[in-house]
Amino acid sequence: MLRIGTWRSAESVDVVACGWHDSGPGPVATGVKLIYARGGRVPEFPGLRTAHRHARNAQEIAGLLCDGLDVVITAPGCCPAAPVVAAGMWHYGWTKGDTGPLAGATVAGLALAAQPGRCVVEIWRDGRSSLDGDVTASGVRACLAARFSGGRYRTPEVTVPLESVRLSQEAPTRIRIALRGCRRG
Repeated sequence: MLRIGTWRSAESVDVVACGWHDSGPGPVATGVKLIYARGGRVPEFPGLRTAHRHARNAQEIAGLLCDGLDVVITAPGCCPAAPVVAAGMWHYGWTKGDTGPLAGATVAGLALAAQPGRCVVEIWRDGRSSLDGDVTASGVRACLAARFSGGRYRTPEVTVPLESVRLSQEAPTRIRIALRGCRRG
């Protein structure tokens, strides 16, 4: 499972931290990647490999992560869902043909980006996700509706119709996100 969380620094830099925990045969793999999603000063991270150019979209972010970089900085105007979509592409190996997972990550990324404080989204290989934080299903639905122009959200990878998004309040601070009926970008 892939866990992606945000926190806001004192210098208004939004940080998306991607953590993973894979279990199976052999040793357990865990780790963290950082994606700075907005302008501002990025601190020095001794020992971590930082990208020297700004990534403009999910494909570029995923490519830099696949190249072994630990810290990626996005360009201004980058889709707010791109860091989450890129993390899934990097971690699970999703390609443009994986419309269901890409659509799920897009909605999870938009929901995560809309939260004003710290929040975490969990993404599974098939694109199912959940959002943990100070959230309600009705609040997340309202935030998503504001981003879906004409009832659809389009990225280069996928088009997501708002009516395909299913939100359910699983606990006071946890929302499950499910989708149906998405198509390629």
